[in-house]
Amino acid sequence: MSVKDDSRRKFLNIGAATAATVATTLISFPTVAKELTATTKQQEGPFFPRHKQADKNADMTTIDKQSGQAEGEVLHLNGRVLDTQGNPVKGAIIDIWQADKNGRYLHDDAPESSPLDPNFQYWAQLKTDADGKYQVKTIKPGAYPAVKGWVRPPHIHFKVARRGLQELTTQMYFAQEPLNDIDKLFLQTPENERSNIVVDFHNGKGQFDIVLNRIS
Repeated sequence: MSVKDDSRRKFLNIGAATAATVATTLISFPTVAKELTATTKQQEGPFFPRHKQADKNADMTTIDKQSGQAEGEVLHLNGRVLDTQGNPVKGAIIDIWQADKNGRYLHDDAPESSPLDPNFQYWAQLKTDADGKYQVKTIKPGAYPAVKGWVRPPHIHFKVARRGLQELTTQMYFAQEPLNDIDKLFLQTPENERSNIVVDFHNGKGQFDIVLNRIS
């Protein structure tokens, strides 16, 4: 065997050993998926629905067996409920409630700042599908005075519950709303967590994903 052939064989053996080492390293140290951050909690507020309501479906812009349409800018909101490992949460119950176009809630304790909208549903109760998805059709709520000197920005309330997961109550805000920058509740949220409760709507469509912690 020539010196040239012997050198070539040694080179190939070294290359094969190196490839085997790299393959073993990749198998031994798999990539770990990044854990999702749970959605920020917010106060429930004083206007959670009290009255029984037959119509709590996913279209809040109409009332069952009525022909009228709610006043205001129509929005189509969808999203997914996930756990912190990124798994979809099937069968989660989502309560959604909000003010109407003029900032009025359907609640005995709500300020009577304007007449109620007879065609607006005010409260929906949904259940996520097998992929953790939900969708709701609603209108953009109006701002309203909370107390003297404090006007709350447009927002939508969410309460999400599922066995084995920590119940979450939060509020969803609208991007580019000047009142967000001076809202007491919004500013109580750590700055690095605010983006997960703010939705930017485009052509009336927006997405709000919700992440729940598992009960340990």
